[in-house]
Formats: sequence, C-alpha cells, structure tokens
Amino acid sequence: MMLEKIISILGLIFVTSFVAKYVGPEIYGKIAFSLSIFQIILVVSQFGSDVLIFKRVSKSIISGGNLIVSTIPLRFITYLIFSLPIIIYNELESHNGMIFIYAAFVACLFQALDVYSIYYDALLLSKINTILNVFSLIICLILRWYIAFEKLDANWLCIPIVLTTFIPYILRQIIFARGRSDAKITFRQRCRYTKYLFSAGVSFVLSSISIAIYTRLSLLMLGFMQGQTAVGVFSIALTLAGSWSFILNSIITSNLPSIFSESNNRVTIRKAANLMCLVIMVSVPIIIGVFVMGGWFIEYFYGYDYSSSIVPLRILVFSTMIGALGIVSSRFIAKYSGYSFLSKKMILVAILSLLLNLILIHYFSVIGACVATLLTEFLSLTIFNYFYRKESVLKMHLACFKVFGCKFYRSS
Repeated sequence: MMLEKIISILGLIFVTSFVAKYVGPEIYGKIAFSLSIFQIILVVSQFGSDVLIFKRVSKSIISGGNLIVSTIPLRFITYLIFSLPIIIYNELESHNGMIFIYAAFVACLFQALDVYSIYYDALLLSKINTILNVFSLIICLILRWYIAFEKLDANWLCIPIVLTTFIPYILRQIIFARGRSDAKITFRQRCRYTKYLFSAGVSFVLSSISIAIYTRLSLLMLGFMQGQTAVGVFSIALTLAGSWSFILNSIITSNLPSIFSESNNRVTIRKAANLMCLVIMVSVPIIIGVFVMGGWFIEYFYGYDYSSSIVPLRILVFSTMIGALGIVSSRFIAKYSGYSFLSKKMILVAILSLLLNLILIHYFSVIGACVATLLTEFLSLTIFNYFYRKESVLKMHLACFKVFGCKFYRSS
C-alpha cells in the first residue's frame, strides 16, 4: 500500500506534471471533468458492493465468490443505463472533447466491474491488489511520459487512461477465475444473488451517491459554469492538496481499533481527541511547506499556465486536514452505530455543497469553488455532527482543544 502511494506521488511530481504542462489546463480539465462524471455513475452501479461483498466473503469464500460472479450483469447494465444519456447528450452537443469522454466511460466501466479487489481485501490478500495496482501504475505512467516527451497528439492519452483500470481488472479477474475453476452456479442461484445485491444495496446507494457527488461537486460545477480551463486549474490544486492525505489516513486507520474496542465513553472521547490532535500536528508542517514552496513547485513542474492554481492549493490544503478530522468524527459516530445519522447527514452536506458552489463559483470562479469545498468540509465536521445525540461530538472537539491547551501551557 505504501509503495503504491509513493509511486503515485513520484508520478504526480515527475510524470503527471510533465503531461499537464504539455497538454495545458483546458485538455487536462476535460480529462478530469469526464472522469468525475463517470466515477459518480460507477458508484451507483456497484450497489454498495464494497460493504456487501466484504461481509459475505468474510463469512464464506464460496458464497462471496458466487455473489461477485452472479452480479456482474447487474453492475454492467446499470452502468450502461446511467452512462448512455451522458454520451448521447455530448454527441448531440458536438462536444470537442468526446474522445476523453469515451475514454473515461470505458475506464470507469472496468472499475465498476472490478470488485475483485474487495474479495482479496476480505481474504487479507491485499498484497495481490497492491502488486497489480503498482504494475498498472508504472506502465501507465511510462506511457503518459512517452506521449508528452514525444509531443504526440493529446488524444493518445486515452490509452493510459483506459489501461489504468483495465490492467488490474483483467489480471485480478484471471487470478480469481483460476481459483474458482470447479465452482458452478445455477441460473436460480444467480437470480437469488442478483436480487440480494439489488435489494440490500439500494440502502447504500443514496448515501454513497451523496458522498461521490459532494466530493466532486466543485469540479463538476466549475465545468458547467466556468469551462474546462477552470476545471484544469482547480484539478491540479485539488490533486496536489490531497496528495499527502494517505499519511493522515494511515495514522487514523492505525488508531481506530483502539477507539472502537474501548467500552468507557470518557476514555473513547479522550482517545478520539488525541487522534484529532495528532492529525493536526502532522498537518501543520505540511501546510506551512505548501505556503512556502507551493508556488515555486507549481510554476517549476507544471508551468506558468497553472500559476492560478497556487492560491487554490493554499486553500484546499486546509480542506485536506479538515476532511481527515471529519473522518475521525464520522468513525466516532459509527462506534455508537450512528449509520443512519451519517447517511442523512451526507445528503444534507451534498445539498449545502451545491448551494455554496452555486453562489461562490458565480462570483469568484475557481477561488469560490475552493472556498465552497473548505466551508463544506468545516461545516460537515462541526455543525452537522453536533446534531448527533447518542454521544456528543462537541465534547470530543472541546477535549481536543483542551489537549492542545495543556501542551501549549507545558511548552511555555
């Protein structure tokens, strides 16, 4: 996992920046915009597979494998049904970036079908996923670099876009099929598994869509309201601002078992508050580094065409930290079985994000989208969470301030 993230960051610095500099903000924006649209559709087509398949495989490998195989047609058909209107609309509008839309459509189709990664995670064989992802990542980064280095037509970038998801999907599918060579499923079983995924997965879809939309809403609305160049500028800032989030996610993941296993509520609050403090302390030096070096980094690696990404980067880097704090708060609520609350909250957060983006993008363009993203994350972390009644999130946040106060007092 760590190797995959390191290669991704090196690719971001040396390859993605090279490609972005070559194609310019407009084409880069078209690619980012197209992928964002179909990534939302793939969330719909998976029907909460990440949860349902993980649970089923954990209980029974055979049953979990049957669920994966039986529900491939459902995911495929659902993806096509929701994707075709997007493609037809853009064809009728004679969209000049249609080739990137088709590439994004195919790439996300393979991603929608690739639930085999969940299967291997549930079997504690995530090493297989990591090896295949790293292999695919290296090949696609080399292809992108070659296209930019040789100054080929930007349309050739569609090949690595598709291969990024196709390579790990087809390799995982082959490995999975070999491991199930003797397994047979009757037509009746296929129907039963499909019905199960459809009925059980619908409850996950609404909240999953809300999350998928609100995390991409600023980018999508910039595309509709300001054009693809604005999307390109915003996308570079967003990618760089979130490139270090895996550090925070690793810290949170490693500390969550201690919080979930704690039975004393006071101790739980203290542990969660300490984790939030740790996230902030790790974030502050990185944020300072972004303010000091971010401008030079963008102009040197991405070129002056992306210099308008500097201010958005400085805003969005705070959003990354607040988003990580939001994960801690959400897991704190999940410990007390507040799943229904979290689902409803995400729908309201998506609506709030829509309103903020409409107003702020209209008046401030890319900067407005960044501020809307930051405000959405902050309000999701604070005000929205404070309505949860079983255990006070506000107490946990205040405890975090107390921890900081004690540390500051001792150091002074």
